[in-house]
Amino acid sequence: MIKRCVVLLLLLATTACSAYRKELDKNPSFSPHHFGYYDLGIDWQAERSGRVVRLAGTVTNRRDYYLRDLELTVRLTDEHGKVLARETFADFPTYIPPGRSEPFRLELRPSSDALPGRVRFTYIYWLAEEPPAFRQYGNVPYFGNFDSLP
Repeated sequence: MIKRCVVLLLLLATTACSAYRKELDKNPSFSPHHFGYYDLGIDWQAERSGRVVRLAGTVTNRRDYYLRDLELTVRLTDEHGKVLARETFADFPTYIPPGRSEPFRLELRPSSDALPGRVRFTYIYWLAEEPPAFRQYGNVPYFGNFDSLP
């Protein structure tokens, strides 16, 4: 009985350690922000000029493989989750090497007078060993998303 409990506790402890931890800061609006996960690191800052919200930052490849065809979509939402504006940035290089950071810049123009309450980031990419991709990883896209303050 004791052996079963010890084995069960060890099994639970090892499965709990195998999860990736997301890093998301709690900075106030319009200050530098950071998001980090096992695959990407995203650093950005937002600024408002009239009704336009500009986001500028960098995306860093944290994987051991090249990222291929990265796309970053940003949605401004109000406090109730209604989308006020949406833009996609896909002007990254076709292949992003491991450890490399690439800049992005987006301008969002909310369609109503509502104030943006959250920013929702969504990213999608494919993996490649190195350009040209000699071995494909099954043409399965990798993606993620997270919410933050503007």
